[in-house]
Amino acid sequence: MKNLLPSLLLIVSLWACNNHKPAENKNFNNPVETDEHQPGATDEKLELNNGAKWKVDLSTDSNVKEIKAILKKFDSGSDKSLPAYKKAQTDLQQGLNKMIAECKMTGPDHQALHKWLEPLMARVAKLKQASTGPDAAEALNAIRVQVNLYNQYFEL
Repeated sequence: MKNLLPSLLLIVSLWACNNHKPAENKNFNNPVETDEHQPGATDEKLELNNGAKWKVDLSTDSNVKEIKAILKKFDSGSDKSLPAYKKAQTDLQQGLNKMIAECKMTGPDHQALHKWLEPLMARVAKLKQASTGPDAAEALNAIRVQVNLYNQYFEL
């Protein structure tokens, strides 16, 4: 039952991100047989676009910067209690929700973004489930690692 709410949020969020665009041919360098928004559909490894970074729109880039600012604010604070981690999780989830709501990307760049975004969403959900400070610290560190991958694979 604990996993039901994060799973439901993930599905609804991903549906909202894709719901605004018309159907498109999803085949590109590495065709995927399953729908890109089904759980596990982004188990493919995130790779560069033939050696180049994937292109994102200004809205996506701005929202990633906001997520980075949330992490920086937490890291610069002295409160590392479980409630402080939970507050960071709430802020991160709101940032992700905003990013998804403002998503206008399409095509292969959008699919690549989901290979980065879906693991991030899962890590934020794991932080929500953390019941101890050490578990929360581990979950937040995994979030940092995932967020830091963004600049390696994406650019405006």
